[in-house]
Amino acid sequence: YPLAKSLQVETDNQVILGLGYATLLAPGDGSPCIIVHSWVHGVRIAGIMLEASALMVAATRKMRSLLEWGTSGSDDPGDERNPGVLTDIYARVGGIYRDVSTDVMIQLHSGNIYGDNLWLWRADHVQLRLGEEPNFPDINFKYRETERGECMVKNGLFVGEGANNVTIVGLAVEHTTEDQTVWMGDNGRVYFYQSELPYDVNQSFADNQFVGYKVTSKVDNHKAVGVGIYSNFRDYNVSVWTGVVHPPKDGIEMKNIFTVKLANDGKISSVVNGHGPGPTNDNQFGQPFRCRDELCSGEG
Repeated sequence: YPLAKSLQVETDNQVILGLGYATLLAPGDGSPCIIVHSWVHGVRIAGIMLEASALMVAATRKMRSLLEWGTSGSDDPGDERNPGVLTDIYARVGGIYRDVSTDVMIQLHSGNIYGDNLWLWRADHVQLRLGEEPNFPDINFKYRETERGECMVKNGLFVGEGANNVTIVGLAVEHTTEDQTVWMGDNGRVYFYQSELPYDVNQSFADNQFVGYKVTSKVDNHKAVGVGIYSNFRDYNVSVWTGVVHPPKDGIEMKNIFTVKLANDGKISSVVNGHGPGPTNDNQFGQPFRCRDELCSGEG
């Protein structure tokens, strides 16, 4: 369903339910598929695929996204007795087309939101054009492998300052060109997180210290359980310093965190904040590297 304008959610307890995983194609001006206004409580969004489009006109928004919940700086705490809910939400930048883009797939600025099963995917492969040959036939002879400059998106999930008490169960973010997830709100909770770093980046990705999961310095309380960050640097020998970053505070709790080198060159050198081992040779494909809990959380 190609959208000319964003779907605006302005009423408490409003429900958007996709039947058969309805796919919403973002407007060509960079606006989100769905905007949930600040101070609107009890909203339910479920069973939707959000898809980026090619930018047809100059973007007017500071941060483009596919779903925007609340407004930055609105200080909307949400309602713990009537929280917002995202269930079975998929987002993709690319897949069919390669000239599509956005800045962030989902951005949250209101508090007390629950997520269940979110998969936010920058395409690692796209459909071949008529008569086009695959660019990496030894890897994938049916599709074109995504290369630098295609399917551009910086972050999968962005949880802004003021988006406190956000909980997500089952979150996957893959292949974005900067930090995969950025979390700025307090009292965030994530249970099961999967993130594969992009295949096509060069060493500048590591030099800018982009990681798979980033909790920013102002956050005092955060919990993440079951976090896996994977690397498969297809094009360049990229060495990322660590998989997960968080401030060294007692209110930060990280449990069962690991990294894996799936294939190809490069590596994730450590697990959390520079702690934990990383691969040392090319024979360690598929081996999980774990961080001891006392080094993953708080002042450890």
